[in-house]
This record gives sequence, structure tokens and C-alpha cells, in this order.
Amino acid sequence: MSEEVSIEKKALDLGSEIPLIEGVESDEEFILARDLTSAFVKAIKAFRFYPPDNPTLKGFKEQLLRRFQFFLNKYESFVIQVEEYDLTFKGKTIYENRDVKTSLAFLLYKDGLREIRFMKGLEEWEVQGIIDIIKQSDNINQLEDDIVTLMWEKDFEHISHLATDEFLEETPVIVPENIDQFRKNLIFKPLSHHVEVDPAEEGSDEEGDLDEIVSKVVEEAAPFVSDRSVYFLTSNEVEGLRRDVEAEIDPTFIFNVLDILFEILSLEKEPEPYQDAVNILIKALDAFLTLGEFTKATDLLKRVNIVLKTYELQDWQIETIQKIILEAGDEVRIARIGKVLEREDIRLEDVNAYLSLLQKNSITPLIKLLGELKNSKTRRVFCDALSEIGKNAVDLITPFVDDRRWFLVRNITYILGRIGKEQSLPYILKAFNHEEIRVRREAVQALGLIGGSKAVGLLVKALTDNDVRIRCMAAINLGKVGKEAGLIPLLEVVQSKDFYKREPVEIKAFFNAIGMAGSNEAVPILEQFLERKSWFGRGTTDEMRLGAARAMAMIGTPEAKAVLEEGRRSKDESIRDACAQALRS
Repeated sequence: MSEEVSIEKKALDLGSEIPLIEGVESDEEFILARDLTSAFVKAIKAFRFYPPDNPTLKGFKEQLLRRFQFFLNKYESFVIQVEEYDLTFKGKTIYENRDVKTSLAFLLYKDGLREIRFMKGLEEWEVQGIIDIIKQSDNINQLEDDIVTLMWEKDFEHISHLATDEFLEETPVIVPENIDQFRKNLIFKPLSHHVEVDPAEEGSDEEGDLDEIVSKVVEEAAPFVSDRSVYFLTSNEVEGLRRDVEAEIDPTFIFNVLDILFEILSLEKEPEPYQDAVNILIKALDAFLTLGEFTKATDLLKRVNIVLKTYELQDWQIETIQKIILEAGDEVRIARIGKVLEREDIRLEDVNAYLSLLQKNSITPLIKLLGELKNSKTRRVFCDALSEIGKNAVDLITPFVDDRRWFLVRNITYILGRIGKEQSLPYILKAFNHEEIRVRREAVQALGLIGGSKAVGLLVKALTDNDVRIRCMAAINLGKVGKEAGLIPLLEVVQSKDFYKREPVEIKAFFNAIGMAGSNEAVPILEQFLERKSWFGRGTTDEMRLGAARAMAMIGTPEAKAVLEEGRRSKDESIRDACAQALRS
């Protein structure tokens, strides 16, 4: 144990990294800055040393956050200057470590960071964020990321930084001012080739000479360039070219164009150019969907909605803009989305965000596509989106309950349950009587979400279904929505003479359902189950007692708690254990 403590102290020891400087004992700001830096470095070392789930890390983070808040409340900002081996504050060194393997200053400096500024209002997530960035720096692929990039991507609100690119700053490129300067510095040395020039032609026109030289070089170099191995690209070069190509096909000016188009929607008063702007926006939307850029497509639709809600528009302008939203969910574009979903790099949460913005006209094409999807996660995304879009359009969804594909009927039943409208009950009844057991199970869940007297009646009927899962689901949903109306049939089932023969999971489900009903009327009957002596087998007796005790704990009334407290003092060990477990839960 002492060896572990020693290793821990060594790992977190700052040694001489936080130097003591004479003559600053009276400078309160510098002393606080040095102490804050010490806490910052210790926290980083702790997050590198301990496993992520170690409770010690919480203490380091909380202490660091308190230090930051105290300092920033007093001085508004804390600015660290980053040098190669040192961190300084207002010209004074507050950290120094020349070991490049362990130096925090060198780690930040080598990636181009020159200053970190913490400002008043710093939040816990930001403290955790910068610790995480530094912690993961050892695993950063330098060809793809660096600390500066990671900090930029975090989008901190109260942490800013200054960075430099020394390669660009220290290696200036001389741009020639004219053709003569260019030719003066031109060096042309083709590999293993020599171009003969006739001395008699030395006085000829300069431009003609250059053209002739180039022509001869190209002609003589033909055998050379036919060897493909000479100009074979390395993997790094290919990756660099790929990034360059992506930058070319995704230029920033596209987003500037969109900004201009939205400005036109707010300022233009003539119908023809207004329609032109809308048509271009629709083409941009098509491009985003074709590329699978659902985040950008979502942002475009959100901006369209903002225009409709915030701009003062004439009726013809509103009608023209609404065309974008309607066409965003038409059959052609939904089909385009279906093709893109086959790609592995598509983020389903981004798809859901886009689909949720569509209008009622998208419901039918979305359901048709839903019937063709194979991936269960993608189907769930479509179901969730349809539950949102179809809140006021149930009549467009219900016809699909008669579809011959059981899995689509199951999805439609799920959607109708999520919407929760009583007008869906006749169609839920069809699913309730479906030949496929998985559809019937979904129908029971939907009945629990819709509620009402008709739903309760069907749930009571499901208590006698042949499928144990349907019986359990019906009981739980009846306890949630039936309350007193559902209590009587639940009590009748648990008091039947063969109930003890049922599986433990079903016994538990029925007692939980009685507890969820939350009625004091069940307490006397549950007390009888708790105290009854003669059951067939000790295991069954314990299950019934524990189920009854949990139900009373869920009811939670003074009468129910009194029974449990009394049972905890019982001479019967089984009763004591059941009541104690229930009270703890």
C-alpha cells in the first residue's frame, strides 16, 4: 500500500516545475496565479495518472474549478503566455520544465499555442474540456489534429487562445515582380538529361529560346515520364490531395451564397427574382441531400422557418417560401434520402433532425420508404420522425395498418401509440387481433399510451392472452392507465388459485401493476399475501411475499407503510426480508 502511495505522489509531484521567485511575496495576484497554475498542472497529471472512473478525479476537478472562479471573480481574466519550456504570467515565470517528455509548456508550444486566456464566468464543462484535450494529446495523430485544432473545435465560451504557424511565418515565399525576375531565378535541371543548344542561336529572341528549350526537354523526357514508378504518390501525398479536393468541392463561398439568398428573401419585392432565389435554395437543398449532408439541409430548413416567423412578408412571398418546406419532403426527395441511407457514414441523429422538420405531405412517402428499410435503427428514426410529423394527421397514417407486411404494421402501431390519439383505437384494435404476435405486443403498448375506457377494456382482455409477454405488458399498462378501473381485474388474477404456478417474471409484473395503480383498496389483500403461510414451495412463497411488499411500497400511503414497518419486525425471516427490501427500494 505504501508503495502505491509513493508512486501516486511521484506521479503528481510538481517538483521544481512551479518555481519560487523572490520579491513577489506582496504581489497577491501573482501568488494566486502561481497557485492556480499549480492546481491546473496537478489536475492534468491526475487525469493522466488515474483511470477515468476513479472518484479522486472529481476532487481535483472541483478544487481546480474553485481556484479558477476565485481568481476570475477577483481579477476578471487569467492569461498564460506559453514559451518553449515555460509558462509565464505578466512577464514572470509560473511554470518551468525542460524535459520535453513531461513538460506541459513544451506540449502546448510545439503545437503552436502561444497564449491561453481564461475569463470570468468559466464553467465546469470548459475546465473538463481543456483537461481532456491535454490528456488526449499523447494519442493525437499529428497528421490530422493538434491541440490548437481541438481547442478550436470545443468552441469554449470563456477560454480563448492565440496560436502561430511558425513554418508559414519563418519561411517567406518571394513572389517575382515581373517576367525578367522570374527568368533570372529560374533553375531547370531535368534528371539525367542534358539539352544541347546551338551557340549560333545564342543571340536569338529570348522568349523563342525558352520555348525551344522547353519543347526539346519535353520531347527528350518522354521515355522518362513513361516510367510510372518515378511519380508514384505516397499514402501521405494521396491523403493531402484528397483533403485539397474536398476543400475545392466544398468551398466556403457556397455558404456565402446562401446568406445572400436569404437576404434576397427579406428585401426583394419583385416576384420573379424572389422565385429565382427560392429555386436556387431548393437546388442547394437537393445537393445537400444527395451528398448526405443532413446537418446542412436541416440548417437550411430552419433558416427558412425563421424567415417565415420573423420577417414581414406579403401573402405571395409566404406562399413562395413555403414551397421550399413542402418540396423538402416530397416523394422525389424522400426517395433520394432512401438511397443515401445505405451509406455507412450517415449519422442517424442528423437524419432524424431533418425529417422532424418536414410537413404532412411527407408522411405517405416516408411510410412507403419505411416499408423498404432493412436496418432496425433506421426504421426507428423514421418512426420517431413520423410520430412528430403525424400528430395532427393521423388519417394519413391509419390506412397502412392494413398493409400485408407485419413489420410495417408493427411500426405503424408504434407510431399511433406515440401520437396517443383516441381516434386511432379502431386501428389499434386491428393490430390487437393481428395474427403476428409481435404486432399484438406493440398494440398492447400503444393501448397503454393512449389510455381511456376503451383502451382499458382491451388491456383487461389481454390479461388472459396465451402469450406471457402480452399478459405482463397488459398488466403493467393497466396499472399505469387503469388506476381503480384496472385494479379489480388485476386483483382477480393474482387471487386465482393457480396464479402461484406462473413464472416469476409474470408474478412480479402483476404485483408491480397493482402497486402502480396506487390504491389503498389493495392494501388488505396484499397484506394477506405477505402473511400467508402455506405455499407450495419456499421459492414461490418468497416471490409472492416480495411482490406484495413491493406493491405496498409503490402505493406509498401511510397505511401501506405501516404494514411494511410491522412486517419488518416479524418473527418470520422471509417476511422481514421482503419488507426490508421493499422499504429500501
